[in-house]
Amino acid sequence: MADDTRQPPPSADTPINRDTLTVNPENKPFTGTQWQGGKQLPATTPPPNANLLAGGTENTAGGKAPDVTVGNAFKDGVKWDDFTQLRKRPCVRDALLTGIGSGFALGGARAIYGAAIWSSCTWAVGSFCFGAPAMYQYCLYKRQAEKQGMMRAVEILNKKDIEKRAREARKEKVREERRKNKDVELDGQLAALGEKQSASGGGDGRPWWKVW
Repeated sequence: MADDTRQPPPSADTPINRDTLTVNPENKPFTGTQWQGGKQLPATTPPPNANLLAGGTENTAGGKAPDVTVGNAFKDGVKWDDFTQLRKRPCVRDALLTGIGSGFALGGARAIYGAAIWSSCTWAVGSFCFGAPAMYQYCLYKRQAEKQGMMRAVEILNKKDIEKRAREARKEKVREERRKNKDVELDGQLAALGEKQSASGGGDGRPWWKVW
């Protein structure tokens, strides 16, 4: 057990002087090193705060808003795959081919008819800048029209399917009614035949030639 560093309270007859107020230097406070044989443990760093999330934003605990820079804008919005996979996007291939073809044709025609190189190149670039977006918008319009046409065709097919099922249900209902009427008619014929046989064979319902 560690030594008790508390001093007994002075009694009423104890004189108050330097000796009574001085603490005994042998009575040291508990520091926790007594359990390790006097060895001081190395200092440990406190664990990280659980409320702080890695990569947090201003809406998370301990986060901060990212810096607004051009690099962050391109990093989050524009990727390199957007340029390398541009040709695979819808209508982009047709737009590029149309713009290149129209620019080459108009620029070449201007050069053949004696225009200056700079003028021919300007006409070619202008034709490309006009032809490619125009073809892109036309292609998008055709895709939208095809999409609407397919939706209309699907609606028509669904409507025809519903009508076909309704006709089949009506036919099945008519067949079921006919079957019930036929069963009722057959039951009536069998009952009449049984009554006729009973009347011709006697009151007991046996044929006339059966005596047993």
